[in-house]
Amino acid sequence: MESLPKTKNPDERMDDEDETSSPRDSKAIPLLPDPGLLWQVFRRNALLFFAVVATIVALVAMFLALQVPTYTTNASILIEKTVDPVRTGQPVLSRDTVEADEIDTEIRLIQSPLVTQRAAELYVERFASPDGDRFTEAETEDVASRIRRSIAVFRSGQTRLIDIIGQSEEPAFAAAASNLVAEAYLQSQVDAKTARSTSSSAFINARLAELERKALETQAALDNYRSARGLVSANGSTNAEQEVSTLNQQLAEARANLAERQGRYNAARAQLTRGSGGADVGAALGSGTIGSLRQQEATVSAQLAVLRERYGPLHPERRQAEEEIRDIRERIQDEINRVLSNLQAEVQTAQSRVSSLEGSRGGALGSLRTNSRAQAGLSELEQKAEAAQAIYRAFLERSQESGALRDSAMPDAVISARALVPEAPSSPRYILISVLGIILAFGSGFFAIMIAEYLRRGVQTKRDVERRLHLRYAGAIPSLQSTIKGRKPTELPHDYVLNHPHSLFAEAFRSIRTFLTLSPGTRPRAIAITSALPGEGKTTTSVCLARTTAAEGSKVLLVDADFRRRGSSILLDYESPNDIYDLLDGTAKLDSCIFVDPLSQLHVLGSNKVPDKVRSPITQARIEAFYAELREVYEVIIVDTAPILGVAEGRILASAADRVLLITHWRKTSVRAVEAAVSMLIDAKAKVTGLALTQVNIKKYASTGDGDVYAYTKKFRGYYQN
Repeated sequence: MESLPKTKNPDERMDDEDETSSPRDSKAIPLLPDPGLLWQVFRRNALLFFAVVATIVALVAMFLALQVPTYTTNASILIEKTVDPVRTGQPVLSRDTVEADEIDTEIRLIQSPLVTQRAAELYVERFASPDGDRFTEAETEDVASRIRRSIAVFRSGQTRLIDIIGQSEEPAFAAAASNLVAEAYLQSQVDAKTARSTSSSAFINARLAELERKALETQAALDNYRSARGLVSANGSTNAEQEVSTLNQQLAEARANLAERQGRYNAARAQLTRGSGGADVGAALGSGTIGSLRQQEATVSAQLAVLRERYGPLHPERRQAEEEIRDIRERIQDEINRVLSNLQAEVQTAQSRVSSLEGSRGGALGSLRTNSRAQAGLSELEQKAEAAQAIYRAFLERSQESGALRDSAMPDAVISARALVPEAPSSPRYILISVLGIILAFGSGFFAIMIAEYLRRGVQTKRDVERRLHLRYAGAIPSLQSTIKGRKPTELPHDYVLNHPHSLFAEAFRSIRTFLTLSPGTRPRAIAITSALPGEGKTTTSVCLARTTAAEGSKVLLVDADFRRRGSSILLDYESPNDIYDLLDGTAKLDSCIFVDPLSQLHVLGSNKVPDKVRSPITQARIEAFYAELREVYEVIIVDTAPILGVAEGRILASAADRVLLITHWRKTSVRAVEAAVSMLIDAKAKVTGLALTQVNIKKYASTGDGDVYAYTKKFRGYYQN
């Protein structure tokens, strides 16, 4: 390139650019992408994004429009804890939990055809038919079928609640189906219990009379047996058992009494043996008579003591007192002897009673041994009587229970919540589907942008030129239609630049010319404009650039070096006695080959026709001499060459030029094709100054990426006259 001292191959060019890159380029890669870059990518693909979003939103709206609204409601049934029926004298047992298999069984029963048929019958009773008449049998069956299809039954978690969910296109029918199925289920339980109670009552009542007669007969046989054998008593034991028990108690009391009296008597005898005379015997000590006599004895003894102090032994008072005291002591001794005699009599009486009781107990034991032999028969009769009575009581209780259940049968479940008529449909869920649709639409739109950017192979942005191709960005040439707002162009581009010199389109070529002329290095005279492929706007760019330069007063020559297409010659209606072939062959002078454009005074060196000669006049020596001759006459020489990849002549013409401007069709030409063209130019030692993008649609925001001048066209609207 002109900006470098020497032309280098691509690897050397990339190394130099890395070494001369600014400090900003040497910074670490940021963690997050540049938001401005993301916004540019979005704006470039805005139409694709909104097209995808609109398509998905339309599909979601169509889907919602085709859906039939479905209403959902819910009724709940609570399965109550069951209580075992009272069939015997055992206590009533209740269960605090309900097994899972029992809940599953109830769920199957709720879903059974019998329950749905009952629900349909309830519906027929409460609601009118669509035609206003009574429901026919076929219509009732249809209602049952609708209810069966409309309900779903589930257990609520691990609880005893069963949810009956109704779904229908009619909200009232959904609520009615759930409620009526719940009622029909409870009614079926009541009917089943009533039927069982009626059947059980019929059987039990038929057997009650027979069981009662048998119980009475067995009890009478038992009573007669006891009476005949003396086994009857008030408390249920035999007479002999009661008699033995009573005699045992009396005998024990008599023996205790005898022992007590014998002890008292033996103690008194022992005291007499010791010579006490019985005065210290306990019974005597407790006698009131003896106590009174003792008091008298004490009084007389006191008086006697006084008399003995006063008088002699023969004194009458003294002798009277002594006689009195002897009499008192004799009476005391007589009383003591009487007490001892009573103790002996009590011992004899107690001994006689014990002997009598022992005799009676012996007889009673004999009777008891006789009765024990009859006890075996008694036990057998008692067992028969108890069994007959137990069976009779059980049947009697069952009869009473069956009657109570028949009169007041209750289900084992209750309706805990009734279904309400839903106000809004449950399906489709418009808000949720709409939100998901919008999320899907925007996600798909962004995904489409990612795919479009991933599949993009054309050169589109300034970033592509500088970072992927490692070339200088010369600028962008917009398409003429994108610069004209609201109308189609009525002029050709090369005429439009002359008729509208202050337009945005013409300004783009002046910007390209400024880039070429002000690039580092010597001021260029010969500028070759080339491309990688045909149809990229190379000829239009060459003609417009030459015309705008010549219109400003410079002496400009446009050379149509694309010998096989003659694009510039055709656009400018080239007409001359001699052409470029004659000049290169040396058969004509330069002046005789020049055509002057009457509108811009641009000099054109073109060709009148495509030559049919086999030998090409394009050689390296001839082209260098050709450029040298042109530089002596013209200030600016613009050479329209053939595409680089397909025609070798273009490389020769480009290698001898002072500057080479490579152009490429915006978003069309692939990066690989441009890379191949650049590589060929570098190998030919051409001075590639930069790359320009053509046919850019400036209506697309940031169409050429970072630093795109066309992102600010609205701000410069007053500067252009389109």
